[in-house]
Amino acid sequence: MDDKNKQVYANATLACTRNYKSREGTYESDFITIALKGKEATHFAKHCMKGDLVSITGRTQTDVVTNSNGQKQYYTKTHVMSWNLLAKAKAQTLPIQETKRISSAFPNYHPNQSFNADIESMHLPSEEGDMI
Repeated sequence: MDDKNKQVYANATLACTRNYKSREGTYESDFITIALKGKEATHFAKHCMKGDLVSITGRTQTDVVTNSNGQKQYYTKTHVMSWNLLAKAKAQTLPIQETKRISSAFPNYHPNQSFNADIESMHLPSEEGDMI
């Protein structure tokens, strides 16, 4: 909570698995820093956990900070305007090779395959609020 502005802020990191394999034959992940404020920050912190499938709408911004040595450091983060919780993470109670698929809103979801969802039921922002 920022006492000056009476605003709630939250930062988080999203792991985004790439949809193609590296030369080593593995799927790599990118880690995206996101920033939320107000009710979006409060609800995100309350409802989202590590491993949950989320969608976000926002803008990417790079800030430049000069450190005490006079060197510029660049920080890139995505400022979230809206988000949706698409599916909760799988329970990790069994070894990976024995894990059974837990029912979710998206039972056929796999991060490295094409994914289709019923966008009508996702409560996405109206076209007026969409970004170009």
